[in-house]
Amino acid sequence: MYAVEFETDIKSEFIRIPQFEKLKNRHVKVIVLMEDPPEDAQAGKAQASLPRRHPAKVPPILFKGDVIDTVPDSSWNLI
Repeated sequence: MYAVEFETDIKSEFIRIPQFEKLKNRHVKVIVLMEDPPEDAQAGKAQASLPRRHPAKVPPILFKGDVIDTVPDSSWNLI
């Protein structure tokens, strides 16, 4: 694994990447670390206290035989 670490001040949505040519046309993972939490971090904590949503419980799907073969070929209007 190859890592590049640098510090910068973010002034817009674009960050200049040192040694860009080594990374050009490569897939990378970007992690942004801040010394202090952002101003809206307290709002995020309030949202985190909401109950978590869970996917609906759905019974398993059972396939009973060949579904396609249950209809005569003439019913498909393929000819």
